[in-house]
Amino acid sequence: MAAVSTRSPGDRAWYEARLERVRLRAMLAIELGGAPRDGVRAALERELAAVDAALAVPSRREQHLRTALGLGDDDVDLLWTAVAVAHDPRVLAHAQVLAGTEARRGASVALHAQIAGLDGARARSLALAAGPSHPLLRHHLLIAVDDGEGVARRLAVPHRVAAFLAGDDAVDAEVADAGGRVAVPPEPLWDPPQQRALERIGQVLASREPVVLVVEGPVGAGRRTAIAAQGPTTCVDARRVPPAALERVLAALHRESVLSATTPVVADIDDLVDAEPGAGPRLRLLAMALDRAPGPVAVISSVPGLEIPTQRRILRVPFPAPDTATRRALWARTPEVAALELDGIALRYRLGAGGIARAAASARNLAEARGDALTVHDVVAGVRNDIADRLGGLAQRVDTHQSWDDLVLGADTLDQVRALSARVRLAHQVLERWGFAAKLARGIGVASLFTGPPGTGKTMVAGLIARELDLELYQVDLSKVVSKWVGETEKQLARIFAAAEAGHALLLFDEADSLFAKRTEVKAAIDRYANLEVNYLLQRIEAFGGITILTTNMDASIDPALRRRLASHITFWPPDDKERQLLWRRMLATDAPIDGAVDVEALSLAFPDMTGANIRNAAIAAAFLAASEGSPITQSHLERAGRGEYRAMGRVLGS
Repeated sequence: MAAVSTRSPGDRAWYEARLERVRLRAMLAIELGGAPRDGVRAALERELAAVDAALAVPSRREQHLRTALGLGDDDVDLLWTAVAVAHDPRVLAHAQVLAGTEARRGASVALHAQIAGLDGARARSLALAAGPSHPLLRHHLLIAVDDGEGVARRLAVPHRVAAFLAGDDAVDAEVADAGGRVAVPPEPLWDPPQQRALERIGQVLASREPVVLVVEGPVGAGRRTAIAAQGPTTCVDARRVPPAALERVLAALHRESVLSATTPVVADIDDLVDAEPGAGPRLRLLAMALDRAPGPVAVISSVPGLEIPTQRRILRVPFPAPDTATRRALWARTPEVAALELDGIALRYRLGAGGIARAAASARNLAEARGDALTVHDVVAGVRNDIADRLGGLAQRVDTHQSWDDLVLGADTLDQVRALSARVRLAHQVLERWGFAAKLARGIGVASLFTGPPGTGKTMVAGLIARELDLELYQVDLSKVVSKWVGETEKQLARIFAAAEAGHALLLFDEADSLFAKRTEVKAAIDRYANLEVNYLLQRIEAFGGITILTTNMDASIDPALRRRLASHITFWPPDDKERQLLWRRMLATDAPIDGAVDVEALSLAFPDMTGANIRNAAIAAAFLAASEGSPITQSHLERAGRGEYRAMGRVLGS
């Protein structure tokens, strides 16, 4: 689809001539309705004839609207009358003489019939046609500003329409704020599956049939770029549109696509799914906007199979993230990044061309601000810039301040933890170079289940693994994810997985048994929907390309099907006597003053049920007791704090 050309020298002159024509017509209508004045009518008619002659051939912009919307001469004249009343103070003054102060609210068919001098038949025909289905109203070039009917209804003209006719190609401000034109890299790179998807997208858009093209795929895969590669595209991102402004922004996108002859695209439509059963009001607003579009319209979703209540035929095209080799080539296009070790970066971050370009630019800025050469850490930071924004509060970033030296685990458990870390660190070698990726059914991600009593180090180990692998750790906030509304939980989880996959964050599901509980026999509707949530999670975990760690202290509650999808299952046992002694010793290894008589062996024996978290709590409580008394930390402080912690644990203390 060829976009309308940019401003040409004649556009503004044509616009001025069109407004002058309306002004002269309005003056002539006033003259005809009043007492005749010598020579005035004849002079106006001569001036009008000269302007009409200059406007004999339509401008390119006017002709574009005539062709695109099927407008006749009377339709075009009505548009110009409305533009002149709204945007020419001289015309508005004459319109108020003809129609009163109501003319300030916009033109009407009755006012236009007076100004244009329409005979009865033409005026009645235009009045019948100028309803909601008229092309000018249907495509939002004219907007009804009151509830009046027929010839009295006031019609306003958005500023963008007048600016377009005057030769201005700046995108509507609300559309630009939510997206705007989509740029395509000079030489885009696509892998074979993406090329096949591109061919299908091109076929759908080239057909010009009124269909809804749904491009589905992970965040950052290059879905917008793929659509824009077929021709000029204007896009709004649903995430960036306030709910109250959605209808207005969709109308502006529709209008912009008509004016500029671009394909309209609505991205991230899964953000429009409301927390209620079925298609919510925002998704219905989208569907109505799609139904009014003159040709094909594209939408982008991260949720496969998202239901859209449109009357149009829906064509779905899956668009995958580029493969590792293509991602490597895309990263290498930035000279500073090309000098780095790209194999690991390409494998970890499943981004398309746009995401990689943004991350590379951010990395350059970081390096320049530091006054040093660009590093892998800069690239990692560049990729992560928008993770938190996409997660939208559904998961919280967790900072880990401990080190491996603070960790006290049994030898077997520590070996399993190290093996899990190595599996991620060496994934490129084993999966890509050695070819084991072809043996995997779906994703190349890693899912691990940590089980064991509270306080045994499960969350701490997740943080240490994330830090060692230079990943962000995000803990999923189950209170915001789990919803009573059908489908809402899956929608929230889809957002989390999509954002984490693009940014290669480590996802931590604490108390995972609340989400991954065993599926049950269906005895009521609630059982069926609960089972559907577990089914979705199992499929998404398997397809996820990143790292997922699930923790629970209720091992028996986890669905057995999850275990088959795990890369590892690590059990964290309560510490034994020697491990408790080591935990006490390491917790007290600070700058605090410690009494030389402290006996960690006695503490370990006195409180045998304490885990690492309990020992930490007791040591800190003892430190505050000592500080309040102005003395070093003594055995007495530690024992008093230990007894308090034991009581908090619900344990019975001996005499």
